[in-house]
Amino acid sequence: MRLVIFVTSLFSFVGTQSTDIRCYACTTIDANAMLSEISDPNWLRWLENVRYVPFSQQCTDYFQVDMALRDGVKSTECTNGVCMKMIFQEKNGVSHVWRNCIPQAKEQIRSDCTRITSGEGNLEVCTCDGNLCNSVRTTSFILSVLAAVILVL
Repeated sequence: MRLVIFVTSLFSFVGTQSTDIRCYACTTIDANAMLSEISDPNWLRWLENVRYVPFSQQCTDYFQVDMALRDGVKSTECTNGVCMKMIFQEKNGVSHVWRNCIPQAKEQIRSDCTRITSGEGNLEVCTCDGNLCNSVRTTSFILSVLAAVILVL
């Protein structure tokens, strides 16, 4: 009887485990300046969230976790979501980074990177679904290194 109760409890625990992850949350974007230049209401509604993450000069594409955490970068719980990293590189070469969680998106958004190029610069948005996975430089960079290692072998 104890075994049945134990097994039942174990399966109910496994069945109710959370799919929550943690994501780094920070930005190098001056939110007020950026938001004042956006007129599209859909972009504005989404990008408004940049105001709610800590500003840190350590939130660059070359992310060093220890230094970033000391500079105020946070990790945040991401309920049934994915982590995101967005890099906008202006035509003059200046880059802006935003790391955060996209909650309740695990079923709608897959782990991937998307690049958009315009007259204003380049935008890359990468998503991933592992704990603190948005610390890496870019998925495409890691994949190219992995492919090179496999070719050497």
